Formats: sequence, structure tokens, C-alpha cells
Amino acid sequence: MTIHWNTEKLNRHLSRIDGAIMAGRYNLALKLAHRSLKLYYGSYISTNNISMEQMSPDNIRIMAIYICRHLMAHFRKCEIPYNERRLMFITLVSNVIFLTTMSIYSEDDYLADKATATYARENVNSIISYLMRYLA
Repeated sequence: MTIHWNTEKLNRHLSRIDGAIMAGRYNLALKLAHRSLKLYYGSYISTNNISMEQMSPDNIRIMAIYICRHLMAHFRKCEIPYNERRLMFITLVSNVIFLTTMSIYSEDDYLADKATATYARENVNSIISYLMRYLA
């Protein structure tokens, strides 16, 4: 199922994350950031018909790698200059959010702090805003 993303939908997701941060529920904020990336990546993958072989629909790190490979191929094909650091940033942040979220689910005593939750929120905004430019 493809979910159509726009700025309004992104802002709704971000305000839920902001609400969790304001309430001091940092683990929840990280889970919401993870969910937002998972939903957006899934939508991006299905909209752009990216091959899903060996891809777990819940693993945002793998999804980010497939999306970055797709973007690199598109940029090369269309001879569009691109910033490799920007694409590496997407995979790095996705990896951090994935691993932190898995720690939350696996360890009852894991407590995220405000800095980690804010990092996730800001980067989810940055990644999705960037990728919305390339959504077919």
C-alpha cells in the first residue's frame, strides 16, 4: 500500500514526535521517528518500484540503503551531480535510529535522553524533506 506523503503529513508526524519530547517521553519519540521513516521509506520504495528482494519491510537501515542506491543510479543516469555525503547521511541516521529503537524494545531499562530524541526528530525531518523532492 502506497501512502502519499506531503508537507502536511510530515508535519503531523513531526508534531507527534515533538509532543513526546515535550512530555519527556524520549523512548516514544524515538519509536515515532522510527515509524515515520519506516512508513515513508515503504511508500518511497513502492512508488518508485524498487526491487524488494531480500528486504525486510521493518528494517529501515536496509530500506535506506536500497533508496540511496536507487537515487545514485537515478542521478548517474540523468547526469545529475549529487552529494555522496548526503546519501551517506541518510543511511547513517537510519542506522542510528534503527539500533536505538531496537535497544528500546530489547532492554526494559534503556532510557533515551532528550538529545537523542531531538537528534532523531531533526534528522527524520531532514531526510523525508530531502526525499520528497525525488518521489515519483
